[in-house]
Amino acid sequence: MSVATFGTPDGAKQRAHLKLRISSIVITGVLFGCTGLAWSQEKIGGAETVINIVEGGLPSGNQAPVVQGDNVFLNEVVRSHADGKANLLLNDNSNVTVGPGSTIKLDDFVYSGPNRAGTIALNMTKGTLRFITGDANKRAYTIWTPTAAIGVRGTILRIQVTPTETKVINEEGTAIVCHRTKNEYASVEELRKRRCSKEQREKGLCGCKELLVPNQEATISQSEIAVAEAPVNAISDPIIAEGLAGGFIAPQLGAAALVGAAIAAGSIAGATTSSGPTPTLFVSPVSP
Repeated sequence: MSVATFGTPDGAKQRAHLKLRISSIVITGVLFGCTGLAWSQEKIGGAETVINIVEGGLPSGNQAPVVQGDNVFLNEVVRSHADGKANLLLNDNSNVTVGPGSTIKLDDFVYSGPNRAGTIALNMTKGTLRFITGDANKRAYTIWTPTAAIGVRGTILRIQVTPTETKVINEEGTAIVCHRTKNEYASVEELRKRRCSKEQREKGLCGCKELLVPNQEATISQSEIAVAEAPVNAISDPIIAEGLAGGFIAPQLGAAALVGAAIAAGSIAGATTSSGPTPTLFVSPVSP
């Protein structure tokens, strides 16, 4: 199948049709008293930019192409293919850039307005991510990975995840990273309270570390958390080139990353390389 078909009107219709079928399932469940539904039709944001193949849908695996202008929903799983990227803007103004070969679930979204308490949580199982917090209270935000719970405190973070290790780079602001066991869905405050006393928390003895200055990198394995200065060009994959998503070029991008960004930007004008077509930027009308 040609990649470009997902950017056509037919591709958009496929996704709309899947959403319509999912809505029918939800309505049926409500009418007949079913519980444990895996999908919510609560809109929590939209896709600002999509490059190449990115899909979204049910956690159980029913997927449809995501194109620019699509809504994104609570409990939706977003998966990018090996050359795919997406920039999502959530209703609290959080900015989420999903890198190639990544999977995230929009796990929880309770938003009451700027600076108010809430719960905004992403569950990231693999790949790369760049996250810019929105305007909810700073304690509202949590990102879960297989090895870490990340408290985002008015921050810009870059994150890289494998099943056994999480790397977090602090671009701006502060963040807290804690060890997390499988299926432990709790904020960093809850984890610290469960594990040790107030005195121990103040001494950093609770399986958590703070990132307080730009360019600090935390590596969270299953056994330890190591904090050091981030290497140059670390975790550059989630970045979408200037002109595609409002200028999200991270500091310290190297030559290879800049060339990749330039190629992505050139795809808008239909540029090609000697090895074939460049990545395609899919654009569809914004849903009313």
